[in-house]
Amino acid sequence: MCNTKYVCHAAGRETIAFFDSKKYDIEAFETVNGGRYELRWYDTKLSIDSVELARGKDAVCCFVNDTVDRAVIDRLCDMGIGLLLVRCAGYNNVDLSAAK
Repeated sequence: MCNTKYVCHAAGRETIAFFDSKKYDIEAFETVNGGRYELRWYDTKLSIDSVELARGKDAVCCFVNDTVDRAVIDRLCDMGIGLLLVRCAGYNNVDLSAAK
């Protein structure tokens, strides 16, 4: 996605920001996480207006209706976030050329 050195936060645990989080997401991911990662939950969709919530996190996990265009990806890179996770079957909401 960008030339970012991967950095761990929270006492050695990576922090993942989940956007457009639903109750079932929280229950499922918290169950399998087992404390390995620090998970941050946001019910807002990822967009240029909400991307600032990702500041200080190691990774971002988006959902099907989030906007992951060049502006969002550039902002994530500027924040040092180099890992974008997609929790949906498709990825048409992600600007793949910007993500390379």
